[in-house]
Amino acid sequence: MVNKILNSYKSIIFLNGDFPNKKLFDYLDLNVTIIATDGAFDKLKNYSIKPNYTIGDGDSIKKKKSNSFIQILDQNKTDFEKAIIFTKNLNLLPSLVLGFSGGEIDHIIGNAQIITKYSDKNELFFLDTYPIKKGFGTKLGVVLNKEFNINLSIGSTITIIPFKESIITTKGLKWDLKDKTINSNFFSLRNYNTSNGVIFKLSKGKALIILDITQEISSLKKQLNRILCI
Repeated sequence: MVNKILNSYKSIIFLNGDFPNKKLFDYLDLNVTIIATDGAFDKLKNYSIKPNYTIGDGDSIKKKKSNSFIQILDQNKTDFEKAIIFTKNLNLLPSLVLGFSGGEIDHIIGNAQIITKYSDKNELFFLDTYPIKKGFGTKLGVVLNKEFNINLSIGSTITIIPFKESIITTKGLKWDLKDKTINSNFFSLRNYNTSNGVIFKLSKGKALIILDITQEISSLKKQLNRILCI
């Protein structure tokens, strides 16, 4: 299921946050349309990635005359919102979002609210990495609108954060929820799955689910090594 998600996107949106561990890019398809917010443009040079489009008001990009730069001056929207709308207008959804976290905390919270607001049909998801003793761990963020099913290694950390009052039922978690109202007073932080198959059903509202997919990425690495005979 994780492999299916990682093969579903038509584009990648790079934000001006911390990019994932470089080794994660070995498992990603970069031969898609690359869209960068203007703050991410210069960072991409370190990854030898050239965006097809760079979106924003131009306040963060050093090379404003880049052929890829499209200036959008709407100050009522963030560069992330502008990039999502631009991507949607080009029919390039679903889109993988990178550079989602890191930097200032208000940007991270804002990004979480924005991805929840604009993802209506699981059209947007993000990947984030964190350091562990042997390499890096990986988190997948998806927006729950109605129902979402996924297969994960048992014991994977799962967090459910509502950005509006929501009613949710889960199956396969240590602490399952049944028609549970989640809001600012209650949300599910660092739960984990006790079965490989996990089901999330939402009857009201919208929520952001953050899943640890470190073991799934490790499995992809082993598959790649077998193919390359490493």
